Amino acid sequence: MAEPAEQEFLRSIFLMEAWDTVAALDCAAATLARPEGVDELFVVTHRLKGAASLHGFPNIAELAAELEEALAGRPPDTRRLGALVGHLKHALDAAVNAPPAAVGVATPAPRADASLDPLRKELEAFFAGNADVIAYFLPEATEHLDGVTSALGALERGVDEADVARLFRAVHTLKGAAYVVGCVRVGEVAHRMEDVLVVAREGRRPLTPRAVETLFAAEGALRLMLGLPPDPRANVTDVVAGVRARLDALLDGVPVPAPAPPAAPFPEPVPALSSSLAALLSTPRPAPARAAPRRPPRQTIRVNLERLDSLMDLIGEMVIDRERVDQRLDEIDRVSAALLASRGRLAQCIADFERRQFDQRRPVPPAKPAAAATAGRSVSELFAELEFDRYDDSGIFARTVAEIAADIAELQSELTAVTRSLRDDMAHVHRITGALRSEIGRARLVPIGSLFGRFVRQGQAAARAAGKSVRFETRGEAVELDTAIIEQIVDPLLHLVQNTITHGIEAPDERRACGKEAAGTVTLSAAHEGGAVLVEVADDGRGIDPDLVRRRAVAQGFVPADAELDDDQTLDLIFLPGFSTASAVTTAAGRGVGMDVVRTNVRRLNGDVEVRSVVGEGTRFTLRLPLTLLVSEALMITVAEERLAVPLNAVQLVTTVRPEDVRPGPRGEAILVGEDLVDLVPLPTILGLEGGPRRPRRPVLVVRGAGRTLAVEVDEILHKQEIVIKPLGEFLTGVGPYGGASVGADARVTLLLDPGALVETAARANAVTRAARRREAAAGEAPAPRRRVLLVDDSVSVRRFVGQMLEKAGFDVTTAGDGADAMARLAEAAFDVVVTDLEMPRVNGYELIDDVRRRPATRSLPVIVLTTRAGDKHVALAKSLGVQHYVTKPVEEHAFVTLVASLVPA
Repeated sequence: MAEPAEQEFLRSIFLMEAWDTVAALDCAAATLARPEGVDELFVVTHRLKGAASLHGFPNIAELAAELEEALAGRPPDTRRLGALVGHLKHALDAAVNAPPAAVGVATPAPRADASLDPLRKELEAFFAGNADVIAYFLPEATEHLDGVTSALGALERGVDEADVARLFRAVHTLKGAAYVVGCVRVGEVAHRMEDVLVVAREGRRPLTPRAVETLFAAEGALRLMLGLPPDPRANVTDVVAGVRARLDALLDGVPVPAPAPPAAPFPEPVPALSSSLAALLSTPRPAPARAAPRRPPRQTIRVNLERLDSLMDLIGEMVIDRERVDQRLDEIDRVSAALLASRGRLAQCIADFERRQFDQRRPVPPAKPAAAATAGRSVSELFAELEFDRYDDSGIFARTVAEIAADIAELQSELTAVTRSLRDDMAHVHRITGALRSEIGRARLVPIGSLFGRFVRQGQAAARAAGKSVRFETRGEAVELDTAIIEQIVDPLLHLVQNTITHGIEAPDERRACGKEAAGTVTLSAAHEGGAVLVEVADDGRGIDPDLVRRRAVAQGFVPADAELDDDQTLDLIFLPGFSTASAVTTAAGRGVGMDVVRTNVRRLNGDVEVRSVVGEGTRFTLRLPLTLLVSEALMITVAEERLAVPLNAVQLVTTVRPEDVRPGPRGEAILVGEDLVDLVPLPTILGLEGGPRRPRRPVLVVRGAGRTLAVEVDEILHKQEIVIKPLGEFLTGVGPYGGASVGADARVTLLLDPGALVETAARANAVTRAARRREAAAGEAPAPRRRVLLVDDSVSVRRFVGQMLEKAGFDVTTAGDGADAMARLAEAAFDVVVTDLEMPRVNGYELIDDVRRRPATRSLPVIVLTTRAGDKHVALAKSLGVQHYVTKPVEEHAFVTLVASLVPA
């Protein structure tokens, strides 16, 4: 039987994997939009089911099985998925807080009894019988509820007549829409809210903070009734009855009863499963037969009528231009037919001439004596010799060719005129096409204020749960973004808002002790800057302590203890996968996935995220996003005879640098940009290409990414161009500092540089160069080099535990969060042994091993697989890739250290 410490270790490994699965399921809406999304989610849920059964968590295994069933639907039941993910989070929280001895005890997921919740049953019956109505009613209701949230948030800061009127219009419209479609229960609650607002507008009852809180509760009840999002644990009948009682109390002028706290469920414990049954559950079972998933429901947006009219006007102009171009093409066809006729005439003329002059079958007249040259000749023959124009075959042929040449010259003149007119018409068509594309892009734009309202509501709920007082302020709600971008920044912004509540805003007592107001302030703002949109999430909390981040990064194995990092580089560590400053793992923090999700999603949009923080004053996260994903502007450059593209919104300056402009900087060459000293790096060096000789005047781009500025030297700057960016695909994602590709008119593929990844790659290259120089300088004094081990695992706890074990044995351990990170480490330095997990994001262990074996420099490098997967298929695949040592977790310290030491050359 395993020791308690080993049990705890295994338990921590399982919980890390389980939280990763929850993170994947939280993004289920975006994943299911992809063709292969159902299969991806099915794999992670199936993996969770097997791991939960193996580690003695039958309740979590049961939830994972229900998730599989929900994914097997046609289409997948997203409402049920959302509910099950909530149950899974509660079960994992219970597993985190449970003592080790209770690992085998299962807690069934709480379920609402339909007989005790008649209102839920009535609403579900209405939704099931009116699917067509719900398709357009729910989006409208969501929009009105977002308006209610926004107006209530403004009323929390102070009552204003305009905000009250805006709130009244949203509630009134929602009430009418609910009654019209037949959703009477929703209409009744909205009607009570409207009555409260009528009394307030008439001055009979003021809108006190308790009244605003009650209206917030009513808004939450409406969302619960509409399933936005679904919560199967809640008793809708009781919630709505409590809200209506509070609204009635406001109308009657009596004290409003305090909301009843939700009753915590106390399910009966289920006995732990026997070892034989647990072994049976841990055996992989075949997935249920599933039909091909249906296409996800078509998404819709609302478009202003004025924009539709503008589009119709442009289409009308396009139709006129098309008719004009058709006329030009008809003229070109006529000229082409005339040229073809002239060509036929010329060919016939040449054929006739050849037949008369060179036909050998015609008799040759005998030569006449010179003395009798004029004897017997006719008058016409003698006259022909006196004429200027010859009327023989040669003369006729020459005149015919001249006529044809004149006809062709005239046709050429007509063709030139038609071509000129066609070119003018096409220029107009291009202008109309550009305007049409711009208007279509504008039609896809939606105000970001709709998102802000959602985050305000969720942030206030999170603040209440954390026992903190938070005031939200929003600015720039009218700034518009492409609807595709809006959908993809929901998760990043939600993570940032939760991050400010969990890590940034202090408790009221702590704020008072620091001389601040008890209520913290979180600001959501948006603004245009050049061709991009800046979205900021700022707070006035405690800020991020760089020293704390450094200590946590060293303790968790992300950076060596002697790493030289400034404050900006230290703050950038919070975006690493698996990094967290939280002291405990909860549903809100501690899993190390939030900030990584933020940067990953933003960079997928060819955007960037920056962080600025002052200890004791607050933190500001800035997301730099493109306006639209349809067409992007890029600067085309050449590097080592390769054509590349750089996003124009990331380019701060285009210049040329002379040798005397280059100055020594802290990390090598640098140039002065304004008053700042910016690192200068040749782009071929970053990309691993062979650069040519450096010219006296070097073209340089100053780009900004990952919160830093970098000057990049290129071979040639070509021109600005509008491109359509295509993703690189799963196979090439993470390979090099590239964010996508574009196909030009010549069918040539052009790679698009990712500014953030480019800056990070240059920083890593500089760090490697400085480390090599330090090693060379200390070569004569330094002791014998330590044995170097590369430890690759996506689990922070595994990296820390195994890393400390090896360091204690005298090894120099470098850690990597996944296979892609490990490839970068192998390219930077040499190692004696690689210890790797198998299941990791981006690049898994098998792919890493295959890459190591394909590289000549690492082909003979020893590899140890350290994993929880002990199946024959896993072992056989690793052996086929040349792995000789396959170790399953947990490991015995002495045996594992001995194994690693035996593989290190003396």
